[in-house]
Amino acid sequence: MSSPTVIAHGLAAAAQSLRAIPNDALLTAWNDTLGAFLDADSPERRDLDPDLLQSTGLSPAGLDHGLRTIGTGMLGEPAAAEVRRPHRQREDGFSLVVLPAEPPGLILQSLLPALAARAPVLFKSSRAEPHFAPAFLAALGRRLPALCDAYAAATWTGGDPAIEAPLHASARLVVAYGGEEAIEALQSAVSRHLITFGPRLSLGWVGPDANLEQAAHDMALDVATFDQRGCLSVHAVFAEPDIAPTFAGALAEALRQLALQLPPGQSHAADRAGVRLAREDADLRDLDWYGDALDAGTVILDPDPRISASPGLRTVRTHPVESAPALADWNDRLQGIAVAGQMPATVRRTFDQAGVSRFAPAGRLQATDAVWRNGGIDLAAEFAYGSGGSPDTVSTTTPPSTRNERGSVR
Repeated sequence: MSSPTVIAHGLAAAAQSLRAIPNDALLTAWNDTLGAFLDADSPERRDLDPDLLQSTGLSPAGLDHGLRTIGTGMLGEPAAAEVRRPHRQREDGFSLVVLPAEPPGLILQSLLPALAARAPVLFKSSRAEPHFAPAFLAALGRRLPALCDAYAAATWTGGDPAIEAPLHASARLVVAYGGEEAIEALQSAVSRHLITFGPRLSLGWVGPDANLEQAAHDMALDVATFDQRGCLSVHAVFAEPDIAPTFAGALAEALRQLALQLPPGQSHAADRAGVRLAREDADLRDLDWYGDALDAGTVILDPDPRISASPGLRTVRTHPVESAPALADWNDRLQGIAVAGQMPATVRRTFDQAGVSRFAPAGRLQATDAVWRNGGIDLAAEFAYGSGGSPDTVSTTTPPSTRNERGSVR
């Protein structure tokens, strides 16, 4: 197999041929390919799923649900709206996108803007999940062969200067998703044209007017999708004090039922130990908590409004609050809010000021579409113009203090 540098050199000259591809041809190839990858019975998915299930540890139902959740909104008109925007790369050159290990399918969020911008890209797949990106690109190239020369995926050990220094020096733009350690390494290695999407978490809000049973069912989806491993996975839910206990019980029951429809995937000893410690801490603090199997969901009713990251395995805290929670320690470390019922304007403003980039109805938080701008960043424009057109621009959605080992790009 060719080295990443050789692959990137081959991609760099493809911008001119990309610009000659009509929008309609590009959209047809995109929609046909994505549609096949969202269909668990398609030949592409039948070939891919054994490897993808092994690398992700998700259950078959969990994998299928997760891919459809993040992919459906990138089909049809939302994709067309993205592709028909005016941003286009006007000179030769490639960009580098560093993908995380999870959730699978995250390449879609950067590939579609790159296609829209007609920007050649080398994708670095994680060694922990090296399957989805090359399979998707190969299927896309079969439908539109001109794309084979412009997009490629490769896997190598992150941090190898012999491989990465030439790539970082020649890439028009580097976009990276991953954990804090890997992001900090890139920030030291890439002096310009760098955009990072680091570890974040998401929350839920339940207003007093919400139907609690429906809110619990919908919020459970936002907790369980991808087994709570994505930046849009809900870790904690805020509710007014008079409804929080009822909601916590309803959420626990919803998670229990959902575990039958979307069985949890593989769990590791460290994950189970974290959930066990959270339950033991709740017992020591005399808090109400609900849950059976360690990997099928735990709900803790916690009067302390301070946010803490979930240990995973569908573990979520419900915090009774009368107004907007204190978020000073979480500025620019929050990604989205799943909302059930009405959210007061003051609460919305508090979340906005903390850097939240997505508000969605409960149950739809992870169902992003082609028009969503992760962190407020317009990737199509960045791919087209090279980080806003300034050679000294470094954009980031990751604060140095954020810590989360999930999604490491190494």
